[in-house]
Amino acid sequence: MEDDNRPTEETATERKTGIRKQALLASFMTAVLLALATFLLWSNALQNRDTMLLSSARIMSLSIARQVKQIVDNNLHVLETFADNWQDGAPTEEREYLSLATPLQARFPALQAVNWVTPNYIIMYVAPIKGNVPAMGADLKRHPLAGPVLDIALDQRRTQITPTLELLQGGRGFAVYTPVLSRDGQIVGVINGVVRIRTMLTSVIDDEGIIGYSVRVREGDTVLFDLQGEGDDPRLEQTTIVDIAGRQWQVDVTADPALANQAMFSPEMVLFIGAVITIIMTIVVFILANRQPRSSGRIIHHMRAPDDISDLSLAITRLDGHLKSMTPETADFFDLREEDYGFIRFYNLAPEFQSDGTASRRAQEKMLLALSRGDEEIRREWVVRSAEGVHVVCDLSMRPSVNHDDCVDITLHHNPAANASVNRLRYLATHDPMTGLPNRALFDDRLNQAVAHAKRYEKLLAVLVVDIDNFRAINDRFGSDIGDETLRTVSGRLRATVREKDTCARFSGDMFAVIATDLSEAEGAALVAERIVEAMSQPIQAGGNDEIRLHVSVGVALYPNDARAPSQLLANADAAMYRAQKSAESSYCFFVETMNSVMHARLSMETQLRRAVDEKRFVLEFQPRYRTSDRTLTGFEALLRWIDESGKRRLPPDFIAVADRTGLLSPLGRWIIETVCKQIAQWRDDGYIPVPVALNVSSRQFIQADLLKSIVEFTKAYEIDPAMIEIEVSEEIAMRDPERALGQFYRFAEAGIGLTLDHFAAANTSLRYLKRFPVQRIKLSKALFNIALDEQPENSILQPAIRLCKSLNRKVVAVGVETEDQLAVLQSADCDELQGFLLSPPVDAIETPALLSHQNPADKSPARS
Repeated sequence: MEDDNRPTEETATERKTGIRKQALLASFMTAVLLALATFLLWSNALQNRDTMLLSSARIMSLSIARQVKQIVDNNLHVLETFADNWQDGAPTEEREYLSLATPLQARFPALQAVNWVTPNYIIMYVAPIKGNVPAMGADLKRHPLAGPVLDIALDQRRTQITPTLELLQGGRGFAVYTPVLSRDGQIVGVINGVVRIRTMLTSVIDDEGIIGYSVRVREGDTVLFDLQGEGDDPRLEQTTIVDIAGRQWQVDVTADPALANQAMFSPEMVLFIGAVITIIMTIVVFILANRQPRSSGRIIHHMRAPDDISDLSLAITRLDGHLKSMTPETADFFDLREEDYGFIRFYNLAPEFQSDGTASRRAQEKMLLALSRGDEEIRREWVVRSAEGVHVVCDLSMRPSVNHDDCVDITLHHNPAANASVNRLRYLATHDPMTGLPNRALFDDRLNQAVAHAKRYEKLLAVLVVDIDNFRAINDRFGSDIGDETLRTVSGRLRATVREKDTCARFSGDMFAVIATDLSEAEGAALVAERIVEAMSQPIQAGGNDEIRLHVSVGVALYPNDARAPSQLLANADAAMYRAQKSAESSYCFFVETMNSVMHARLSMETQLRRAVDEKRFVLEFQPRYRTSDRTLTGFEALLRWIDESGKRRLPPDFIAVADRTGLLSPLGRWIIETVCKQIAQWRDDGYIPVPVALNVSSRQFIQADLLKSIVEFTKAYEIDPAMIEIEVSEEIAMRDPERALGQFYRFAEAGIGLTLDHFAAANTSLRYLKRFPVQRIKLSKALFNIALDEQPENSILQPAIRLCKSLNRKVVAVGVETEDQLAVLQSADCDELQGFLLSPPVDAIETPALLSHQNPADKSPARS
């Protein structure tokens, strides 16, 4: 019996031992697979980190290169502008030269010296004198570096710079030679500027703006500027070459790996988490394999939980990227319906900028262009925005559609490893970390887009450069913490001052800039500048009882008035800002000097006009209208006059356009209607037979419902016939949109209001609309009967024009009749009514009863007791 049981126990032992071997094998395979997966994830994380850091370093390198070129160009431009001061001849006295050169150096500290060189290469004047006296009288012709460069500058008659060299004042720099040309093109002399590179570049490259990067600017092997950060890995270095007045400088930027670790799992963290998961899962598989060997495969199968979204598939048109079709999952992801497709383009599903800093719209155009040139497939990283507003990084694949020749198929695969860091890196590359405003790189990109938009749609665009003049004194007195808080307050006030679609940016230190788009006229830019000055003038609490009062200068340049290139537009705004700094108070200045006086005059008039509307400082004069045959009074034309603060009567051409633009014409029009109705009622109550009074309306008033509503309201309130009010609409206004004008005319006619078409023959009136407009009178353009005086009667168009109007049963009125010759011509042409200074000038309301009594004395009622 014992022998019989032995095989069973051995079999059980073997089975038990076999199960353990399977568990060990399963756990070993799990450990190997997870270790391999961890290694692959680590390699991918390391590659992604390096790729993103290189991309970030590239963006920063391009941004710094643009700033370096801009600051050098600004200094060269300043010297060229300084040279223009001597077009009428060389300075005759050292005092004369220093009076202009010394303030220039105060504004541009990088200029170590500004010297005057004679046409025969001799240094005549130096500024500043201190430290530069030995240079006076030096012959630059013999200088091994300066001589050849100076020869080229004079031969080509344009600015040249030397290679970088050690300055006598210490540090590295370069010399600039700008020829001074007289008005007839002769060489008067040469302006020689000496520029210290570190002082110049420190103003645009500071520790605060490049946190996480090391920056080096060099010319060949010569280091010109070095700002050492935490980045020192040569693999993460990016170089941008920038052209500086014909010489090649290199900008090297090295990213710090810790920059990426702030926003994503580091490769080291991936290794650690992978090791922990490998150990845990190996133990779990071993236990489960020991207990349930048959279920181990199923457990391994369910280990991979879904960690990404499904691929998004859609089709767009090859021509302009409009959505054509998409899968239901894609439509749900973006929350789109089929009727939306025709209005949305592919780049609308993405944020404004991609992770590499390029604009989404431009990137889409480049990809479609590449496909149109024959590329079979395009792959790149692409950021999309979900319906909830979340930015998701995907691997994009774009290829021509196999079903439709005019379409492109797109597949978007989720890339979770990049999502954690792309938003952070993208933000750091395009925004100022202290204030949260866009930085110079993002500002330049938006300015390029704004200029392109303004050019395409013929819009007006303004660039405003804002500088806090006394910020250094604030930092010295209150410390850097209060200074930083002041900058954040300034940025908040700037955001609150401009519209949402406008862009505010911080350039560096205490300098900001604004892009104001879609302006209807230059006054809009002036209003923005005034609001900025007013907002910045408000005191800032510095703790305790101390207040900080800022002194700001704002420079304004307009597109396309002042410049068409974005860089030149910004340079002009910067130049206007320096001109504004000359004011003792916070102020703004336009690039064109004449624009300043115009803007201030217009804004002053607007202020006075608003005050005049509130104080009712307006009067009406009445221009009589007479029948041609017997000189019977047939009506008046109400003419508005403004009594300004000096007591002078101002005519409508002086202020109506301003009132219309600023919205003051609506309350002013209501006052005119009430005054006219009140005057007509007064004539009636005094026993006179009232005559109609005509009112001129602007294009804005004509299309608004308030005008008709006010006339009906006041005619009813004063119990007068609406026919006593006549509306005069110029031919030019009526023909802008004749169908809309026709509708407005019929609304007035249905209310019983008289209608007149003014300035007939000044524009292009269609005979079809002239017949349909329900007007009772047509006022001739004065040009008709002025021309008639110089022509033979048989060649005049006056008589045919009058006959045409009469054939349509319209009365014909001639306005502006000032001479007997004009009167004779109009009488011979059978004009119905006349109006002008020859018959009567406009009169005040108090003088109208005399005209009415002279017209119908028998109808005047007896005086009341």
